[in-house]
Amino acid sequence: MSQWDQRKKRLLKSREALPESLREIPLRYVEDVAGLSADALRALDRVYSIEPVNIPRALKYLRENLVLSIDDMLEFSKPEKPGPKNVAEPPVEVTPAPPPIVPSSPDPEEIDTQTLVRLLQSCYPNMLDVPAFALAESDVMSEALMVVAATRKAIESEHAKSDFVILSLLHLFAKSKKQVFEKIQGNPAFLKALENSKVALD
Repeated sequence: MSQWDQRKKRLLKSREALPESLREIPLRYVEDVAGLSADALRALDRVYSIEPVNIPRALKYLRENLVLSIDDMLEFSKPEKPGPKNVAEPPVEVTPAPPPIVPSSPDPEEIDTQTLVRLLQSCYPNMLDVPAFALAESDVMSEALMVVAATRKAIESEHAKSDFVILSLLHLFAKSKKQVFEKIQGNPAFLKALENSKVALD
């Protein structure tokens, strides 16, 4: 998940926590609105319930006035109407759009967790994302997550260009698979779980 996707997810969550009338405001204003005091947020909620207003102008009014008047705020924050103007109006303060976020390289730990989640859901296709992530990050799966991370590092390493490394890894995985399978065969509960899963043994 990119940084913008993570930020967008946080903004959507913050917007859902706002009063109902404000839950459709553009995401670029969410942080400013969510940071208002309780009184200012109530005033903005009342004004927006009456008529959708210009959010930047409403925020400007809230910052510049200690005593809040719903009527004054509504008048000050009305959206500008198109057409010629006979009277010069003060410039509207527009909150700039957030700068584009250049996607960064995914966090290795996040990649390993997502890999383990996909493995869990391959074994248990009915497992939903939330419980799968919770299980992948739990103590009981900590060693499995370490194996996933170690495997990724070994495969991605520059040393993996050596045939010594690749053949050693292949033999290790084959031996480990045999050991795990022997452990499964010695436990009826494991055998039952294997039968009910979608794990392919080939």
